[in-house]
Amino acid sequence: MSSFPFYKEMIRSIFDEPACVTWVRSENIQDVVQAFGGQTTQLAEGGFDDLYDSYELYDDEEGIILLTQWPGWFTGVEFTRYIGARPDVLRRLSTFGQAVAVAWTVELDATFAYAADGKLESIFDPVRQGTTAAEPERLAWAETYGVTTEQWRDDWRAASFALAEHITGLRVDQAWKERRHLVLRIEQEEDEKNEAPTVRPPLVLREDLREVVARHPRVAALAAAPPDEEFTELTLIACELAVGAVALDGPDIAEALAAIAAGRRGQPVRSLSERLLEQADDFQRRSAKVMDANANPGFPDPKTDWGRLLMKHHALRALAAPLTMDPHMACNAAIGQAQEVVIGRRKQSDEYRLLKAMERIAFYVFNGHNP
Repeated sequence: MSSFPFYKEMIRSIFDEPACVTWVRSENIQDVVQAFGGQTTQLAEGGFDDLYDSYELYDDEEGIILLTQWPGWFTGVEFTRYIGARPDVLRRLSTFGQAVAVAWTVELDATFAYAADGKLESIFDPVRQGTTAAEPERLAWAETYGVTTEQWRDDWRAASFALAEHITGLRVDQAWKERRHLVLRIEQEEDEKNEAPTVRPPLVLREDLREVVARHPRVAALAAAPPDEEFTELTLIACELAVGAVALDGPDIAEALAAIAAGRRGQPVRSLSERLLEQADDFQRRSAKVMDANANPGFPDPKTDWGRLLMKHHALRALAAPLTMDPHMACNAAIGQAQEVVIGRRKQSDEYRLLKAMERIAFYVFNGHNP
């Protein structure tokens, strides 16, 4: 069976949970393990079900990666952390070859990324490619590997895995799932957890980012004294900026901002997040109906009806992310969606640069060092 029909039929049974799958062209297991933040001494044989143990790990520095060795390649699978989809990791993994990543969350915040020879060649939202907001250059690039526009519209996840297979030549199927794998368990020993924390280097911002941060007291306070793995304020600022840029208000908006400020997420706010996502989808559909043929949905034009509608779509997505995702991923998602809101007018305001500074601060807070 060819790749797309196969994945359309089978991918949901192979992956019954959201995941990050990374393909790495390499013969060196040590380089791959180190890129994921582990050591070869943490490797052991295991099976696919070992991945579910990662949900029991609460330390952000801990995680479980399922590694499979193929001739000339490795695959890595994660249910948490999603290290394999990070641009900096993909660059390292592809230093002497190629790396591909497909990642998605329960709320369908998804990524497809391809890196070669240490450079990130392509990164995009695969869900978007099956909608009227598809990016022509991404579709054209995928077409060179045999993945068509119709396939993206039919099933974005099957199209993503088909594209990965066309690039790597590797099929992720039930036989692969049931085979023995290497399991990388990145867990701190108890004495390591009790060690005094290392001192973080100072946060570094470019001069242009320092200048814009200085004019926004709340962000300036975070830059002056970055918190220790606390993302609530950064997330809230990003969400407030997003909804403020498009003048969104109403009971759901107020309730969402209050929930984000209080750190509420999951089941207690599930109905609220669903309402926000339904409204976001409605704005996206309305935008598509009035969008110009030559419009670029990657840069919503605030001077047009379609652009303002699409900006509202992204603002609502920013609000929904913190209600369902873990704090670090939620912060990145909220900042990313807020950037989509303001990107069309970034030459007229400093909001985009402020969000770029916040993105850097979030990286520092999570990793303990500068990008």
